[in-house]
Amino acid sequence: MSQPDPEGEPARDPAVPAPPPMRASDAEREQVAEVVRQAVSDGRLTIVEGDERLRDVYAAVYRRDLEPVTADLQPASSSPAAPVRRPVGRLDRPSSTTSVAVLSGVTKRGDWTPGHTHRVIAFWGGAELYFRDARLDEAGLTIGAIAIMGGVTIDLRGIPAGVEVTIQAVAIMGGIDVTVDPGTTVIEDGFGFMGAFEDGSGSPASPDGARVRVTGLALMGGVSVNRKPLELEGDGRRALDE
Repeated sequence: MSQPDPEGEPARDPAVPAPPPMRASDAEREQVAEVVRQAVSDGRLTIVEGDERLRDVYAAVYRRDLEPVTADLQPASSSPAAPVRRPVGRLDRPSSTTSVAVLSGVTKRGDWTPGHTHRVIAFWGGAELYFRDARLDEAGLTIGAIAIMGGVTIDLRGIPAGVEVTIQAVAIMGGIDVTVDPGTTVIEDGFGFMGAFEDGSGSPASPDGARVRVTGLALMGGVSVNRKPLELEGDGRRALDE
């Protein structure tokens, strides 16, 4: 029989094995990562410290490995904070906007306002669209992407939960690459003819993220969808190398 310790708590019976450690899920890692990102944004951690802790988060195998990462950022009794979501309401957005790259390149990033429909055309050129800080609302977004012997990059990481995005993709001897958050629900129903639609996103880490639908045609070209979390760097975040 075990004897109580000086503080009155019974000592563990050595004959009773300790419970096995619980493995951490992708959703739990993302929750802890968001606490770290918010701490950097608040100035409680430097960018270098945030980067180091995020590496520890994504390398964590068990839940116990995640606890020390945010032990000094929140009360020990509280669970990891839920991901911070931008509020979704109604914004004054144009009905349509356009990005064109003909024998050249075009990039949209930072605080910009896409129309309810945004058309992007890359002909022997490259277009990059980043929506993390774009002004989106509950009306959603339709992206008409055409890549003819060119490339289009569409980065939808960081868009608010509840926003629905439809991508109408046409890749003719070109490529269209779509990147989403781990928690985004992806529906892909495109058609490839001497080309390929590749959905490498897998299952979402949570059911309450944004929704992205990818349709269209890949003719001697390719359309791909992948998940990749964000990591801090300089101006905010960068892709975490897999």
